[in-house]
Amino acid sequence: MQSQHGTAVHPRSQDPILEEMLRRLTDAFQPERVYLFGSRARGEAGPDSDYDLLMVVKESGLPRYRREQEAFRALIGVGAAKDVLVLTHEEFERKRTVVSSLPAAVEREGILLYAA
Repeated sequence: MQSQHGTAVHPRSQDPILEEMLRRLTDAFQPERVYLFGSRARGEAGPDSDYDLLMVVKESGLPRYRREQEAFRALIGVGAAKDVLVLTHEEFERKRTVVSSLPAAVEREGILLYAA
């Protein structure tokens, strides 16, 4: 999937629901990176599994909870359960060095779907 801002980097992005979410998020946020993590990334998703996404944005003046509200707003009408975490570049870089942190786990075990 090509976007005006970057390229989807993993073939799993050919899931039509995931592709639509990725398109909406990249159009709305112009993120640096978007990762898929959790059961869908591990290939263990069941019929009721949600999509767990972590999006890294360059910077934001909004608190994290507001960024995540905006991400959910961009995904209104996508017919799937989802969790979207939105970290700034600085937050992601600071936390990824802590082995037990979510950013470190996502970087190790998640799938990079998009990179600007």
